[in-house]
Amino acid sequence: MSPAKPRRPTRTSDDRRGDIARAAVKILQTEGYAALTARKVAAEADISLGHISYHFRDMDEVLAEAYRMASGRLREATAEGLDLSAKTPMAQVKAFLWAGFSEDFLRPEHLRMRIDLWSAALAHSEIAEAERTLYQRYREDFERLLAAVAGDDPARRARIAQVSDTVMATLDGLWLDWMRRRDAKAVEHGLGTSLLIIEQLLA
Repeated sequence: MSPAKPRRPTRTSDDRRGDIARAAVKILQTEGYAALTARKVAAEADISLGHISYHFRDMDEVLAEAYRMASGRLREATAEGLDLSAKTPMAQVKAFLWAGFSEDFLRPEHLRMRIDLWSAALAHSEIAEAERTLYQRYREDFERLLAAVAGDDPARRARIAQVSDTVMATLDGLWLDWMRRRDAKAVEHGLGTSLLIIEQLLA
């Protein structure tokens, strides 16, 4: 009697959703948004097409989940950077700013996916909603750190939104500039200037 074949571990619905989202992220990174199809996602995840329609309403929902997954990685990296940093408010702000510009997040495939998802958000409401929610969460995390720098001074606290607007726009611009020029010194300058703005207006 031949031995029984080992059974594969049972995959839960959340596992399957994660598999599908990871497959979508990989295709976005390697081939881009224009090449993304349900068939390619299914092949990458090694599942049938029926699994996608069972776990997701449509490809917009798949893309929104891929966006959440990619943004979640940035938030996790930021949290790790804060845990490793010194505990002064300015050191925490610096760790927050630098976390998004580690080697992993400056890889061309990651940036390509980021730009593709931003573009997809212009035409797809579900992706746009995911992007707004994740951006707002990231900004709220940042503004909590800025509030710690400003302390209890009312004039400084009144500048938090101004500083947040300026620095968040700078971060987006630095990612785009890196895609164009791959200039590490420019990234260093942009992050350093952002830190100076925070020190001058809030500290």
